[in-house]
Amino acid sequence: MGIIFKRTFILIITAMCSFDASSDEYFGRFLDKLKGVFISDAKPRPQFKTEQDFRFEDPNGLLWLTPSGTHVDGASIPQFFWSIIGGPFEGSYINASVIHDHYCRTKERTAHDTHRNFYYGMRASNVPEWKAELMHWAVSTFGPSWKLEKRVVMSQKCINIDVNTKKCKTTPTIKMITVSEPPVDLSNPEVLALAISKTNAIARTLLTSKGKVLDISQSGKIDANIASLEASAAKYRKLFKSDNLIMQTKSLGLLSQTSKTSLASIQPWENNKIPSYTETKVLTHQFSLERNSEMPFRIEAVSLDFILDNVDLHSVEANSHIQVHNK
Repeated sequence: MGIIFKRTFILIITAMCSFDASSDEYFGRFLDKLKGVFISDAKPRPQFKTEQDFRFEDPNGLLWLTPSGTHVDGASIPQFFWSIIGGPFEGSYINASVIHDHYCRTKERTAHDTHRNFYYGMRASNVPEWKAELMHWAVSTFGPSWKLEKRVVMSQKCINIDVNTKKCKTTPTIKMITVSEPPVDLSNPEVLALAISKTNAIARTLLTSKGKVLDISQSGKIDANIASLEASAAKYRKLFKSDNLIMQTKSLGLLSQTSKTSLASIQPWENNKIPSYTETKVLTHQFSLERNSEMPFRIEAVSLDFILDNVDLHSVEANSHIQVHNK
């Protein structure tokens, strides 16, 4: 019998230190210490088991609870993103990850509210603004998605009149039904390569602007705020799932070559200046041969023949356990 290695983990965060006094905006507070154990040999990925209730009160006063004994494994964070952040339970975003992972499993609240609360939890944990925005965008674009819809169902209630007689009445009842949506297919190598290139460009733009600019599109800069971030995520989620992605490549806006393996190693754009869409080169065979991990680029339909040359998918597979289907 194999030995199960468990590492006790206690993260002390008080309600007082959950709020950054230097900020004008309140993001909520964690009400408990995070206490639990890591189960390093759990399959298919390591898990974290909470040893006591862990609660977060969001800025609207709504309580989010991960009960004691809950197993979470970071599956709510897109696996290719693990190669960037190093893992779902590393860094100061572990508190938000535990809450987020639990609600992505139970789907008690909408995906929209769950992903937004992930952002609140990170900011309450003093995760830098640009990193919290990047991770919110990533889970909203590539993470699990579902809706809660009210449905009318017919329910039957029976009472016994006597030993041999039963009287039943059927009445309509409104119930909340979870409707899951299919994710972006990141096992497709072209889709994965484009997703990584787009995510890296978003990261560099947010870092360069200190969290003030989210993206560069054909029409110009897109400011970073909750509304624009969620609208951008919805747009790219739909685009990456589209069967006509090849015909809509210009909609991807600014992209970036990448050899970076962690958030700590992501660099701002050259000269700390965000490039414009029109300044960037179109990805071509020649551009691919002149590969420079710091270069921004944009793509057209013909560029898809070279997109795989600009991303190290083997490294992504090794660090995130994604199985990429070779074509």
